[in-house]
Amino acid sequence: MQRSALARIASGVASGFGWLMCTLATGAVAGFTALVFAVRPCWPILLLALPLTLVLKFCGCLHARWGAGIAALAVLVAGFYAASLVAVARIAAVTGYPFGQAFATGGAGLTLQVAKFGLSAAAVLAYAGAAVLAAIIATWLASSSNRP
Repeated sequence: MQRSALARIASGVASGFGWLMCTLATGAVAGFTALVFAVRPCWPILLLALPLTLVLKFCGCLHARWGAGIAALAVLVAGFYAASLVAVARIAAVTGYPFGQAFATGGAGLTLQVAKFGLSAAAVLAYAGAAVLAAIIATWLASSSNRP
């Protein structure tokens, strides 16, 4: 019994770590894309919702019961991370500090204030649309893998 419980805990920790790494990597790619193409981070997140959901499925992070919620949460966390990275890059550009020092100087409060500048009704709709798209894809993947 103890081995089974330890295996479940280890599986949950590994799955959570995989989810976090895939989510943050997607946010970083979206943030970099937003900076390079001078667009808001919500648009790359909308495009990256499908690949993120597929990667989460292949990593074993999407379980049938919670798959839609886990995928939607991953997209929203990736979007928040991308917006935060873009905000720190803007702070660094204005202050002239390197990226890491700009965040250390401004802190989380300044980063969140700058990130709010890029938040509009269209951005909120894009993030919501990306989360819904990820949830739909995760549900479809779960239902297609359960078929005999």
